[in-house]
Amino acid sequence: MSCGLGAVILILMLAKYQSEQPDQQSSALQADIAILEIQNQQSQQDVETLQSQAADQQANLKKLNAQLLGMLADINAKKNAQRTLQAQVTQLQMQADAAPQIPPTPVQASNKNIEDYLIGLKVEGRKIAILVDSSASMMEERLIDIIRYKIKPAQERQQSPKWQRVLRMVEWVLEKLPAGSDYQVIRFAEKAVVAGGSGWKRGADPKDAALVLEDFEQAVPGGGTNLHAAVALMRSAASGFTNVYIITDGLPTQGGASFSSYFSGCASIIGKARNISGKCRLKLLANIVSSYNEAAPVNVVLLPLEGDPDATGLFWQWAVASNGLLIAPESTWP
Repeated sequence: MSCGLGAVILILMLAKYQSEQPDQQSSALQADIAILEIQNQQSQQDVETLQSQAADQQANLKKLNAQLLGMLADINAKKNAQRTLQAQVTQLQMQADAAPQIPPTPVQASNKNIEDYLIGLKVEGRKIAILVDSSASMMEERLIDIIRYKIKPAQERQQSPKWQRVLRMVEWVLEKLPAGSDYQVIRFAEKAVVAGGSGWKRGADPKDAALVLEDFEQAVPGGGTNLHAAVALMRSAASGFTNVYIITDGLPTQGGASFSSYFSGCASIIGKARNISGKCRLKLLANIVSSYNEAAPVNVVLLPLEGDPDATGLFWQWAVASNGLLIAPESTWP
């Protein structure tokens, strides 16, 4: 009786265990499924993100391709335009080479109404030496204005009214040169140089005149006035000169080293002081005049300069003694 009861109880326990086992396995499977679903959703989001990025990159690539095609089109258009221009240039060059050569036009003065002479001054001679002052005083007439121009840039100094007038004077002299004459133009400030290159130039050659004018257009006025250096260079570079023309505005302020022992109290003549007295400047010009033994007449075009009244008399004496002329032209000339 008891054995049967025990068997019944065992059977019931086995049945309960078997009924509980499937429930636990089902719960574990459901948890795994939930995790997989979350991972699947995350993977789906990642895929969508990558697809969006790929679409953006594809759009950017199309845009870059379009820009590249546009640049290539511009390059091709420019190359074609360059080829066209080159062909036109080649054609024009061929036409120019085939055209008859026309002699260059001689240098012409900007003022066509100017006569061949000015108050008796006429440009003449077989070998002409032209000395042109390019010192600081050639920028303006008043001393205060000269000082102001000294600190200005080179381009403004070149455009100063007085210097522009000097350029017109040089142009006028070159235009009035006799066709059969030779000439040298010497530009001087603290030092003297031959304008337009060394050697005699032909009065009938416009290329020589163009070189001289280019030299003056590029020159910047400034520094002291060393007329002694200009005369010395004239004697060496323009040996045999028959006529002299000087364009300046006053007494010199500097000289060669040989003047240091000749002048007492005039050390600035050789550049050792900042200032020089009017008395020393008169001595300097007087020495240059007294040492001039050449037969060539000296003609002086004297421009105005404030505070230099003694210059006119001494330059006039030099011109008269050499059978030349001195003129002080009107402000409207040339």
